[in-house]
Amino acid sequence: MKNQLDHSRFIHSPGSLFVLSTKSTGILAAVSVGLAAAAHPYATKMSSGGLLLSVGALQCCWLGANLAISFLEAPVKFLAPSPSRRNLVDVGRHVFSGINKVEVFLAAFDMLGWYLLLQRGLIPSTGGASLTTKSILQQWPRFMPGLVVYVLESFTFLPIMRDLGARYVEGKPVENAKIHGVYVSFEILKVATLITSTVSIGRALMKMF
Repeated sequence: MKNQLDHSRFIHSPGSLFVLSTKSTGILAAVSVGLAAAAHPYATKMSSGGLLLSVGALQCCWLGANLAISFLEAPVKFLAPSPSRRNLVDVGRHVFSGINKVEVFLAAFDMLGWYLLLQRGLIPSTGGASLTTKSILQQWPRFMPGLVVYVLESFTFLPIMRDLGARYVEGKPVENAKIHGVYVSFEILKVATLITSTVSIGRALMKMF
């Protein structure tokens, strides 16, 4: 009976499977890009100040979510004395998978916002005041490296982390544990680039107002 009860703890609900699935992230990414594309005509009508404020607010939300989850919730929860480490790891892989699903919407609209900012020349770039679509695309790695890191995390490192977490929770041997350090490094890089890009928006707003 005890073994049967222990085994039942690892039966995932549909919601749990959705949160942990990489396929669902891909579906949400397609939906997010579609919503951002649908919002493009309305975003082009925004004033320059409104566009800067909107993208700045979005960046602050993305940055705040990463700081709260990756650098506060993640380490602090292991200080709690009551849950076992396996329970905390199981909670952690659900939390990180959940925030990853939220980030996909933030990333899609952030991409739209930066495209419009560069198109209007509101953010200084190496392409000059008059930018073509091609030159704007070439500028994205400079202004939106957080998006590049996010994609790598979502479809490369996070699935590996989830699998390792599942093995640990089930009491199986865990290999490639160093991948956690790589993931943490990516999180630090993403936060640093989001801070840099948010500061650039703040400077543009200060010049405008």
